[in-house]
Amino acid sequence: ARGPVNRLTAEMIRDNALFASELLKNKIGGKSVKPYQPVGLWEINNTTYKPDSTDEVYRRSLYMVIKRSVPHPTLVTFDGPSRSVCTNRRQKTNTPLQALVTLNDPAFVEASKVLGEKMASEKDEKTALIMAYRKLTGLLPNNKEIQLLTALFNKEYLKFKQFPQKTKGWLSAGFYKINENLDPNLVAANTVVANVIMNSDACLMKR
Repeated sequence: ARGPVNRLTAEMIRDNALFASELLKNKIGGKSVKPYQPVGLWEINNTTYKPDSTDEVYRRSLYMVIKRSVPHPTLVTFDGPSRSVCTNRRQKTNTPLQALVTLNDPAFVEASKVLGEKMASEKDEKTALIMAYRKLTGLLPNNKEIQLLTALFNKEYLKFKQFPQKTKGWLSAGFYKINENLDPNLVAANTVVANVIMNSDACLMKR
């Protein structure tokens, strides 16, 4: 409780998103896994990368395949070492690229989508907001944060109702398929809210 403020490590950030959305497959041991990665990245070295097409992609980051000459971009962006040399202390940086990863990486968007589905299943929006915030940060939101997130939800919900085609980018990420009985506009609006919480200081920093 009295330790220094630290950002979660690269692996922790991904694992936290998967755990909060209940996607994390907590299997111990076994072969390495190949999660989502930009297409064509390994072709730089004349090799191919085929992501796993099963729930193996939800395993802990500890089991991710790491190619030293082409490390996984998500981990590297959050200062994960390339493993080319021994690293006794990781560098700690804070760059705009990190926000781009958590906003656009399919793993984070998919985790947000699953949380958005769970939120949409709640009858009360305030309860849904508190649930998502608690899962991602381990904290309870204060009244000001609830007001801001509620305003964001209302704004996004109206936008998706007006332009339903905009839900596709949010709801098509990853392998997980949302419940078709739920209103996609509602799920998408909650997905945006979950993604905002996921990108907040409270979620990424250990205080």
